[in-house]
Amino acid sequence: MNTIRRSATGTLTAAAMAAAALLTPGAAAAETPFAQASATIEADGSVAESKHVDDVWHPSRGVYCVLLNQVVDLDGEVAIHVTPIGRHDHPRSLSVERGARACVRRDLPRSVAERTIAVYSQAGSRWAAETAFYLTVS
Repeated sequence: MNTIRRSATGTLTAAAMAAAALLTPGAAAAETPFAQASATIEADGSVAESKHVDDVWHPSRGVYCVLLNQVVDLDGEVAIHVTPIGRHDHPRSLSVERGARACVRRDLPRSVAERTIAVYSQAGSRWAAETAFYLTVS
């Protein structure tokens, strides 16, 4: 009888661990094999990881500019997704804009504006806020 209890306990423990592994979400990463471009961008504008991203700059508080490589096809239907990273005192909202004036630089030709994505980060009552985020272009 004692052997049956140990066996049943071991089986239940293994089943519980397997269920917990299935229900626990995996960590998000910038590794997106089917995306045209992706990046993990820190709150200071530095790039932790990227795929088909030529440059990133941070012109002002809460504004990030991402220059995509020419291999990224931006014609037609394109999905651009940003997800904030980390914990903050106030909720963050992120929005994107292609070819934004906030990202115009004198040292870049005008044709680059078509490949530039502005990411705007706001907190709580809509004030600009520094936020790390994942960017994906599909």
